[in-house]
Amino acid sequence: MIVTERKFGRMFSLRMEEGDEFYSGLVRFVKEKNIRSGLVFILGAFYECDIIPGVLLPSPPMPPVEWTRKHLTEWRDVHGQGYISWPEKEPETLLEKHRWKGAPEPYIHLHMSLSGGPAKWEEVYAGHLCDGCIKGMFVDIIELL
Repeated sequence: MIVTERKFGRMFSLRMEEGDEFYSGLVRFVKEKNIRSGLVFILGAFYECDIIPGVLLPSPPMPPVEWTRKHLTEWRDVHGQGYISWPEKEPETLLEKHRWKGAPEPYIHLHMSLSGGPAKWEEVYAGHLCDGCIKGMFVDIIELL
């Protein structure tokens, strides 16, 4: 076991609004506030979203996109939690539109549970959240020092 003692730094509560793009908005905020490490908690809804449902096997390397990605186009509720880091190498899980343009950027790795679409209560997902167009969302970030 590897143990690192941490302390809480700043805490932020964000209310993301209808039509906001989730991942790029959150990365922009983390860069602006220079949050080098932190915990993220989300509760809200998407009009559409991109997810990696379930567990990635085999990993690494990342399986082909068509095996791992799902784009959902109906309104869905979401709950998730994750971690902010600044890795030296670009994570393979990033969508093409979020690929780094040079220097390392923050990586927000989120696990989520996602409801079924309207009248699809049996269609529930769990896995990794990649992005989404927000209907409404609360995001809490706790910086770790």
